Amino acid sequence: MKKTAYTIQIIPEKSKKSRCIRISKIQLKIFKVFFLILLIAIAFFVYKIASINAIVLNYPKIKALNTELIEKQKQYEKDFQLLDSIYIMDSKIKILLGTYFEKDSSKINALLDKNKFNYKPSNKTQIDFDGVYGWRSVEEKIKIEKIPNILPVIGIISKKYSDSNNHKGIDFAAQIGDPVFATASGKVIFSENKSELGLTVDIDHENGYISSYSHLNSIKKKKGSQVKKGDIIGFVGNTGKTSGPHLHYAIIKKGSFVNPELYFNY
Repeated sequence: MKKTAYTIQIIPEKSKKSRCIRISKIQLKIFKVFFLILLIAIAFFVYKIASINAIVLNYPKIKALNTELIEKQKQYEKDFQLLDSIYIMDSKIKILLGTYFEKDSSKINALLDKNKFNYKPSNKTQIDFDGVYGWRSVEEKIKIEKIPNILPVIGIISKKYSDSNNHKGIDFAAQIGDPVFATASGKVIFSENKSELGLTVDIDHENGYISSYSHLNSIKKKKGSQVKKGDIIGFVGNTGKTSGPHLHYAIIKKGSFVNPELYFNY
């Protein structure tokens, strides 16, 4: 006969009366499953407690490591900023030295020798401003302000004035977006695109001089604007017919082009 239940007999030590507990097979299976689940739950609880304890014990180390990582992150950010600065400086130097589109080392070296930062034209002459530097009156100071004798941009002369080559001005190698300054006070008489010269600004200094700034990326002063010496009139670009970013600067005196280098007040 197949068993369907189990009987557990309990006999107390100091009593002759015994107790019997009848447990069916189903009840026993349920008990086994419950006991197994209980063991799993206890094991999981013990594991979690151990994990929490490990985290608590390692918290100071984790905190110190996190602080170290934050400091390293800050250092990395500084290093990347430095690399960006070096890259920008490298690009600017390449543009200034005319090497952006030139790979021939002999030509680059010749350009370096020709365009030093402290370069001054060998045939520079002293312009006679009728004793301009000794004047003190307001009228005389205004007259000085109208003479185009300052550099129009921070850069290096990459191509000089030449009547024989029909280059009626000088080129300054510079970076796109560098500010271009009015070399003297006056009135803007042209402020738009000028064929191969690209975006151009012409300033009439109302004393026989006109200064011209070409290949601009953008223009800040419109036609009819009054500008003072040193005002930003636009930004370096490569509009028009160019081989790279630069400023073409020219001076017209009484209808004729003149060499701007002779006017720079170094």
